[in-house]
Amino acid sequence: MRRVGTFSEQFALLFRDYLRTHPEIASEYAELKRDLAALLATDRHAYTDAKEPFVWHVIRQADAWAQRTGWEPPRSDA
Repeated sequence: MRRVGTFSEQFALLFRDYLRTHPEIASEYAELKRDLAALLATDRHAYTDAKEPFVWHVIRQADAWAQRTGWEPPRSDA
């Protein structure tokens, strides 16, 4: 759960929406998560840390995409 309007919320929504519109990157992310889950099944912190470089790479791409397309976070239904 994230507070409406916060950076944390917007970050997650941008990441989600970018993956939804770029299925090839979503597939790469899913594969990475499967691989890391198998490798780091007993170390949740290491799993999260290992995903971080990919997530930040994608968020940089997503930010550029948002600027090009005029993406804005959707209105909350909360």
